[in-house]
Amino acid sequence: MNNITLNNIEQVLGAREPELSQNLTKLFAKLLERNQDPTFVQNYTGAIKVRFRNEFQTRKGRDPLSFSAFGRACYAAGIVKTFLAVVTSHLYTQSQSQPKERYIGQYNALEALQEFMQTGNLTERRTLLEDMKKNHVINICLSHLNHPLCIFRQLAINTLRVLASESVLGETSSVTEIADMIAAVCRFTLEGPDFFIESMRSPNTTWQSQMVMGATDIPAKRAAEHVPRLYAMAQESALWTAHGLLCTTPPPSRKHCLDILKKKPEILDLLFDCAIITRPPWYPETQVDSIACEVIALFFQWPSHIVPGVSTPQDNVFRAQEWKAMTQAVAILTSREDWCEKIIEVWMKIEEEDWREVRGWFDRVEVDYHAFEPPDEDAFGQVFEYRGTSRISMLRLVSTLSHAAESCGVTNAEIESLLRMAYLASRKVKSASELDHSKPEDRYTCVERMEEIFRSPMYTVSLNMTVDAPLQIADESIMGPTALARLLVVLAQRKAFDTIQGLKKAPNGLSSSTCLNHVQQITNPDVIRRFLKIALQRVQASMDKGRERSRENDNNYARVAFTSAAELSAALVAFDNHTQGQYSKEVLGARKELALALGNAAEMAIREKHWQQALYFGSGAVNVAENIPAGEHLDHNITAKNKRRVEQARTAISAK
Repeated sequence: MNNITLNNIEQVLGAREPELSQNLTKLFAKLLERNQDPTFVQNYTGAIKVRFRNEFQTRKGRDPLSFSAFGRACYAAGIVKTFLAVVTSHLYTQSQSQPKERYIGQYNALEALQEFMQTGNLTERRTLLEDMKKNHVINICLSHLNHPLCIFRQLAINTLRVLASESVLGETSSVTEIADMIAAVCRFTLEGPDFFIESMRSPNTTWQSQMVMGATDIPAKRAAEHVPRLYAMAQESALWTAHGLLCTTPPPSRKHCLDILKKKPEILDLLFDCAIITRPPWYPETQVDSIACEVIALFFQWPSHIVPGVSTPQDNVFRAQEWKAMTQAVAILTSREDWCEKIIEVWMKIEEEDWREVRGWFDRVEVDYHAFEPPDEDAFGQVFEYRGTSRISMLRLVSTLSHAAESCGVTNAEIESLLRMAYLASRKVKSASELDHSKPEDRYTCVERMEEIFRSPMYTVSLNMTVDAPLQIADESIMGPTALARLLVVLAQRKAFDTIQGLKKAPNGLSSSTCLNHVQQITNPDVIRRFLKIALQRVQASMDKGRERSRENDNNYARVAFTSAAELSAALVAFDNHTQGQYSKEVLGARKELALALGNAAEMAIREKHWQQALYFGSGAVNVAENIPAGEHLDHNITAKNKRRVEQARTAISAK
């Protein structure tokens, strides 16, 4: 087509090949011409964006995703270089009559690349990401976080989220880049909505409301009331960016996570600050705090073939490499000011939240903040899932750091400060069948405490891919007792129980969230005995859950139930080993359950051909069996079966 004008957009973009490619090549050159009409740029970039968006919406969940003929033609014609040049270009006439069109053209260009990314398969997304990175997309997004217009700050965050969650930015970025991005998105999250509100109130920038609310002539007051919701959604996108950078498949090495923290240790402070953000009435369905908690958990995640507290003949390799990096990462955490208080603060924020007040915000969000799609009953229920996610992420962190307590100089007062949250997390929760349906709080508590984490990269959802979830955390019924048992193990190792019971005043450094009374109660021998019996019952319940999942051929979920049971069993065994038989009666059976749990986990790994996991779990099971007292009656056939599993795994690994 010879003429590409404002009046023939549909003909230009709707042409068949080879004319389409010729049109796009000419169009992309015209977009970058000096003194180009800003309305021309605005309308063409907008039309291309809408085409990509419609493609994604019509094909989502039906056909396997891949670039359309239009998408392939755009890519070949150089859309990445052109559109990123549009985003950063200041060549257009600085006419005071229409700067708005110039900005909207730039906005459309960057948003079009976001939409384009989501139409591709994984290979195409990798290629597109590589091209965008060559054309400095990361620096563009980071610099746009200080843009004078709030819509560009939001767009920069959403673009980073798409690159990190819907593509593989975490796999292709350097440690420095990842550290810079996580710090930047956290700072954006912590800024608050004031800049966005002021942007809607100011006569010079209130026009942005048309981009936010989808209509022109929105009164500035109404736009200013609504925009905190937009900002809160961008906060979530910001944290999903951090999450996507670490939640990769295969998972990043522990050294990689350590190196990120070494580059910018303040990331941990920023993430904890995000984790204690108060739920806002303008966006009560937020999950920004729970995503922050998951990101913290990802930094300290155990390799998938390791059950914390279980020793195997292969331990030397793990200890020399990954465990060394993990302990150094924990040391960075424990060197941060008030690190222990921050964990407790996350917990206390959830404990102190009043669900009735939150319910009221849900009911008013449409009236007070002009929500387009007000959150429904399902969204209210999800609040409790998010709360559960935050709780188990913190319990996971406490359990993990207990293993490095000695090398990282964690004090007794810090261990004692964490006892109460782990103790509260070990309480009985009514199961679904025991609920009193006249008490909604029972139902909400049940949802919260039954929440588990099986988190895969976000792109696996849109691309319908099955991968082994890089982040897996058991529900509170198992995580609570595991955290408490591990804290008790540390105190037992240090022979601290008699000292605690003899104290007349709270030790220096004890958190104000607890008191000496609580600490003495939780470490009282009678209370410990009751807890150990409950913990053993939780092990058996987790074993039953694993067997049920295994019967349904849900092998990965079953494996996590078995490894969770194994971790808690291992903590009980360690506690018994450090208390000179004082509690042997209460933990009788824990070693047998540990051997069974590891053996079953090995079997699940074999079914999924995860040979390294099978080798470690099976070897652990054989190891445990060698030290089981006769009173626990472990069947010899089980040990023989576990030895066969180890051999099968070894053979498969050596055949690779």
